[in-house]
Amino acid sequence: MANPQWRVGVDWDGDGAWGAAGKDVTADIMALRWRWGRWSDSERPVPARLELTLRNADHKYTPGNAASPLAGKIAAGRPIWAALAYPWEDGGGVDGADLAGRLPPIGDGSPWVKETAGTSGLVSGGGQIRPQSGNGDCLYTLDFGAAEGPIGFNYRRGSNGKGGAVLRLVSVWDYLRVRFGNTGTLLEKVSFGYPTVLRRGPALTAGVNYFIEIELHGNAVRLFATDLDGGTSDRRQILDGQGQAGNLTATKHGLWHDGTAAVDRWANFGGWRSLFYGTVTALSPEGDAERGEICRLTAADGLAGLEQVRLFRLLTGRNLNAAAIANRILTWAGFSANHRRLEGGPTLIADAPRALWEVTAAQALNALQRESDGFIYQDGRGYLRLEAAGHRTSGAHTAVQAVFADSPDSSPSLTQLAADSGDDGIENVLTFRYRRAENRGLQEIWRLREKAAIPAGGRREFLAESAGYALVDRIRLPLAVADYAANSRADGRGTDLTGSLAVSLPYAAGSSGPGYGGKGTVVRVENRHSTAAAYVTLLRLQADRAYRDYEPVSCQAADAASQSRYGIRSRTVDCRFIDHYAAARRTAAARLARRKAPRPEGILTLTNRDSGNLRQIVQRVLSDRIRIVCPERGVNGDFFIAGMELTAAAGTGELTARWRVQAAGN
Repeated sequence: MANPQWRVGVDWDGDGAWGAAGKDVTADIMALRWRWGRWSDSERPVPARLELTLRNADHKYTPGNAASPLAGKIAAGRPIWAALAYPWEDGGGVDGADLAGRLPPIGDGSPWVKETAGTSGLVSGGGQIRPQSGNGDCLYTLDFGAAEGPIGFNYRRGSNGKGGAVLRLVSVWDYLRVRFGNTGTLLEKVSFGYPTVLRRGPALTAGVNYFIEIELHGNAVRLFATDLDGGTSDRRQILDGQGQAGNLTATKHGLWHDGTAAVDRWANFGGWRSLFYGTVTALSPEGDAERGEICRLTAADGLAGLEQVRLFRLLTGRNLNAAAIANRILTWAGFSANHRRLEGGPTLIADAPRALWEVTAAQALNALQRESDGFIYQDGRGYLRLEAAGHRTSGAHTAVQAVFADSPDSSPSLTQLAADSGDDGIENVLTFRYRRAENRGLQEIWRLREKAAIPAGGRREFLAESAGYALVDRIRLPLAVADYAANSRADGRGTDLTGSLAVSLPYAAGSSGPGYGGKGTVVRVENRHSTAAAYVTLLRLQADRAYRDYEPVSCQAADAASQSRYGIRSRTVDCRFIDHYAAARRTAAARLARRKAPRPEGILTLTNRDSGNLRQIVQRVLSDRIRIVCPERGVNGDFFIAGMELTAAAGTGELTARWRVQAAGN
């Protein structure tokens, strides 16, 4: 049974210093379960979930235990990061031993190969890989068995561009490499022994311990860096070599230096894949008759947080595509601007403003995914990703990453396939209904319908929502007498206290704070009188732009042949963003093309029975194209991975992966 190297950390301090003592919980894990992606035809972006069972005999993970080394830090909301690697090199063995010929402690039996013949080299020992000075470049590689996939390692830069990583090596004359220099991080293509800079990113700080992740996907090479000690950078993308390929089929990756990088250090090298990044949602210590004291830890990724954030916003602008809209939503929701990877796609909003009023950020993204015909999820590195329509039918997704058969002699091989014809997902009459609004100009949009009492020195805030207009813009600051008034009596027959009121719009669009707009805003009323309570006898809002909805416009796409064969299967989409016919028509037609016929799907199960299976468990991600060959079930075709699940038991080392797959082109 083949097993990966695991690393699961909880940032109990919340400082981003993942290398600090006490944050690695891997040794205490007894069981793990992870689920990611779509497990039904639901179009709602689904948060990834992680569940851990931790050993807790010493009550280390028990909140409130003052004797715990984590006392005062054990709480929900802490960041959690889970990763696994295959193959993996620990840098152990005899101190000073050449890395060439060494078998990594976790791998398929492939040794390190020194590709160059000079005297410079790499040696291991003490958990590190160190340069050995000599003449000329030295390149050491491992065969990962895949040109695509993840690579990761710890790295501390001491030299100026004299060391780095080797990617997709064909020969010493043909490979990609990453060079870590004082002024930048460089992706270089080496052809006939001569390097050409393909892409440049910011430099790593010398002397800082980083965890480096490199993502190889088709002709894209991306590099991410995390400062393990100081937390100055967390999963930061520092290099994006998209569009620059190198050899797309070479499976050898490794390390290099030029013979003089004596102070550079590598460690923990392997096929590292970040599986999950999110926050702890619950810690539940309990006693177990068989396993003793344990703690159940549950966590969810950032999409779960977006389900809790309600938006009261006005979306304006012209020619906005899905990426532009998603960026606004994520910014309003407070999602990190540094952890987004969004594909644009065609225009959804031509020019009509849109109100996102009392909807969650997750609901807004759900509507965006549906109307853009895209796919929204958070990846294992914590990046919110939007795959635009057509993503799966272009670029690297046209190539099959692995072939799975149900034969025990095959590697990789599946142990079970629950297949479904996909008839339930047929849609052959699609209606996209959208609205535009007419600007009625300056209008009263809201009025307080009660005589609210405000004590002396007190204040009240009212969430003012227009009932008569679909959306409003440029709300005016209320003026005394014209827009607000107050009296010492509710019936208005006492002393006029209008002058004692201060009325403001503290969270109007563009202000600090949560921000409100779209159908109204928050009105703050303060009574500055020293002794008398004030009854608000008039309070209203006006806006320079008040919009009323026109009648809805419906765009329909239908397929007569599908209706004749399967009966009428209709679906109506009420658009929140789309505001013009061309966008509605385009999305309806694209969706009809995918759904007018059955979309075969299934649940594929595989275990870590051998290195071929484990390599796939580690390397595959959502939207990868795979081929399934099960003749007895009548299955022989290409599928995309739509959902993934993994369970692991520390006691037995058994991993079971379940993937939800959909026929390619769907």
